[in-house]
Amino acid sequence: MSIVHKLFLLLYFIEIGIISFISSSNGFSMRMIPIDSHHLQIIPEKATIDERLQLFNNITMSRINTQRKNLPPDNMEARVVRVQKTLFVTQLHLGEGNTAYTPYVLLDTASDITWVQCKGCNPCFELKGQNFDFLRSPSFRRVSLNDEMCIPPKFNYYGSCGLNNYYGTYPPYPSITGLIGRETFYFKNSRTNNMDAYKGLPFGCVLQSKDITFGPTLYMRQNVVAGIFGLVATPKSLITHLDAQIHGRFYYCLPPQKQLTFMESTIYFGDDAQISGDATREVKTISMKSPNLHFLSLSGISVNGKRLPIDPSIFEYDEVDYTKGFYIDTGAPFTVLARSAYNPLREAIVTFFRDTYGWLPARGAGQNMDLCYLIYPGYDTNLFPTVVLHFLNNDQVGEVDMVWSKEHLFADVKGIIGVDQGLCLMVSPTDDPNRSFLGAFQQANFGILYDIQNGRLSFVPKNCLLENI
Repeated sequence: MSIVHKLFLLLYFIEIGIISFISSSNGFSMRMIPIDSHHLQIIPEKATIDERLQLFNNITMSRINTQRKNLPPDNMEARVVRVQKTLFVTQLHLGEGNTAYTPYVLLDTASDITWVQCKGCNPCFELKGQNFDFLRSPSFRRVSLNDEMCIPPKFNYYGSCGLNNYYGTYPPYPSITGLIGRETFYFKNSRTNNMDAYKGLPFGCVLQSKDITFGPTLYMRQNVVAGIFGLVATPKSLITHLDAQIHGRFYYCLPPQKQLTFMESTIYFGDDAQISGDATREVKTISMKSPNLHFLSLSGISVNGKRLPIDPSIFEYDEVDYTKGFYIDTGAPFTVLARSAYNPLREAIVTFFRDTYGWLPARGAGQNMDLCYLIYPGYDTNLFPTVVLHFLNNDQVGEVDMVWSKEHLFADVKGIIGVDQGLCLMVSPTDDPNRSFLGAFQQANFGILYDIQNGRLSFVPKNCLLENI
């Protein structure tokens, strides 16, 4: 039979339906649920703005100190760090049949390990619901000490490859201990809406949880968070073991918050992680390092076109102690800057409002935010300072700018400073030396794509509220 005849028959069989081609997708999506969502019921729906501000500020401060190694024991910041906290939660689907487990876990762009608390733990942290019954799961497999997944330094947990992690910088050093296992995970295919199976993925099965809590201590009995889903790619991370499917790519677009209430969004992986712009919204790309955290090459900050007097060395990468550098961290509600960078920014904003409106910073604004203003009727509040972050891209000459507008700088804090209307700067200071990072508040209305394999982060202005409908 000639090639022409074979081709004719093939096309005929396709047309009548005997042969069909199904396009495959190496991509999936997951929900990004704010930790104060009423669906989780961790935080009371009636929480005041001041209480929400305190919660988000505490989470932000915990993000600063998780990686620090040299804080003195009497440092107040050190005592804040008792647990691993992050702003967003997602839901995992693991295990097969009757033992399928669907826990909520913290979605953490500053952690590599994915783990859940397992049945039989002692001690355990408070959890509303069940722990994962790994002994009854037909698809669960322990990772042996000789497995390639059990990378040095190896930890022997009763004959299996173990997991032993510490969080925080001050005693009692919250910690988790357990074994590393392999299990079937299910992720939502964004194109078909089906849950696709990914077999044999590694994760931590935690059987000892010491001084670990999620959410405010007052509401521990309402806790539904069973562990962490880490988004840093290391040899032991689930993200790395999904690399053949997702190629180190993930994307999200966070809607802007209103009245300090963050909204649910979606994070996309692999083929589903796409970014695009148009004639007025350009996709920009900057350099990124992701060995343990997602480091960005911030070179300076400007306010209304004037470069601030900031020593760029405070943003240099420090791979030993993380005492410097600028990172992107979706788990942090607000952006944090080391004092040597924050003080010039604060001074420029104070000068702008004084010269433009005659405003002075509000007194008695509470301890949660450093810079707040009272807003009285009759003022034209459309004119606000523009802040620009300047980044480097190693592949090109010059700098790449990220522009912050009013919505990236200030939150409406009605009621917490004694008047009907007030604004607070959603950027927090931390003592030098310390790492700085780009928080979720300032990432809102940017589509953000992580390309870990190629060491790049791309962003573009977006209407993220429409994108997440």
